[in-house]
Amino acid sequence: MNKNETVKKHIRTAQTNQTKQDLVIALIQLMNNKPLTKISVGDVVMRAGYARRTFYRHFSTLDDVLEQKIDELTLNLYQYHNQSPSQSFEETVQIFFLFWKQHQNFLLQLADNDRLYLLEESWSNNLVSSQLSNISMADADYFQQFALGGMFAMLRHWIQQGANESPQAMVKIATAIRQHLNNN
Repeated sequence: MNKNETVKKHIRTAQTNQTKQDLVIALIQLMNNKPLTKISVGDVVMRAGYARRTFYRHFSTLDDVLEQKIDELTLNLYQYHNQSPSQSFEETVQIFFLFWKQHQNFLLQLADNDRLYLLEESWSNNLVSSQLSNISMADADYFQQFALGGMFAMLRHWIQQGANESPQAMVKIATAIRQHLNNN
């Protein structure tokens, strides 16, 4: 591949990423005002300023658009968490809830539209990017799924309760759960 072809490829990749991002933003903005079931592909492309065929060039469904955003957040969380590889349980929980506190409006939108399950799927599908993938023990896959499931259940409940507890309060709750499990 010559230099011009490489430059064109990079430009096209940037354009594709921008188009996807524009469609994500448009959908999230629309979800601020109405439920996902009342939003059409036509609404999204009109809001983003694209043709319908552009949407279908990148996505099949509105859930695919949400998955794009969720995967981006998941990978950001894993990267953020991986920056300090030796963290205690408490530090891990705090990082987790500090991260999601910044995105609580989006999480509330997912919950209001019965799409929180997409978050758990993303965590599992992108597990290879997580510190959990570095666990070397027998049945590590069960440990990984237990950790993901527990954190997802706590996050889901936190969101369903209005995300009012601070990340520090969530650390205390998680620590109490851990202590209870260790004592019984």
